[in-house]
Amino acid sequence: ALRRWDLARDVLVGASLCTVGDFAAQQLTAPGEAIDAQRLGAMMSYGFFSSIPYHYWYHFLAKRLPQTAVLQKVFLECFVVTPCFEIPALITWTGYFGRNQTPSEAVAQLRRDYASAFVAGLVVWAPSSFMMFRFVPVRWHVTTVYSVGAVWDCVMSLLAFDGAHGLAHGAGKDEEG
Repeated sequence: ALRRWDLARDVLVGASLCTVGDFAAQQLTAPGEAIDAQRLGAMMSYGFFSSIPYHYWYHFLAKRLPQTAVLQKVFLECFVVTPCFEIPALITWTGYFGRNQTPSEAVAQLRRDYASAFVAGLVVWAPSSFMMFRFVPVRWHVTTVYSVGAVWDCVMSLLAFDGAHGLAHGAGKDEEG
C-alpha cells in the first residue's frame, strides 16, 4: 500500500542520489576542477522527475505480479524499463538540460551511446534487480534502485557527458579534448 510520504521520500532520494552519482562522475573525469553546476542540475532534476514514474511502476508490479515472480520482474526491469525508458530519458534529458543540445542533437547522442548504455544497464541492473525484487519490500524499491542508481548514474553521467570514451575509461579526459 502507498504510504503518505513514500512519494516525497522517493523524489528526494532520486534527486539526491542522481546528484551524488554525477558528482562522482565529474570527480573521476576532472579531479580538482570546478563542478559543472548545469550538468549537476540536469542529473538532479532527472532524478527528481524520473523517480515519480518509478514510484508508481514498482507499486504496479507488486500488485500485478506475485512476490515470487522475481525473474519476470528482473526481465521487465532489464529489457523493458531500462532500454525503453531509463536510457532514452536520461540521455536526452541530460543532453537538452545539461549540455544545451537541441532535441535532434540529444537524439543523435542517444543513437550513438545506446548500445553502450544498454550493456552497462544489464551489468548493473540484472543482479541488483534480482536482489531487490527477491529481498527488499516494495516500499523501499525506489530507495534501493536509486542507491544502486548512484553507481548507475555515475556510469550514465560518464556516458551522457563524456561519451563512450568516458564510460570505457572512467577517469581522465581524452588527450585530444
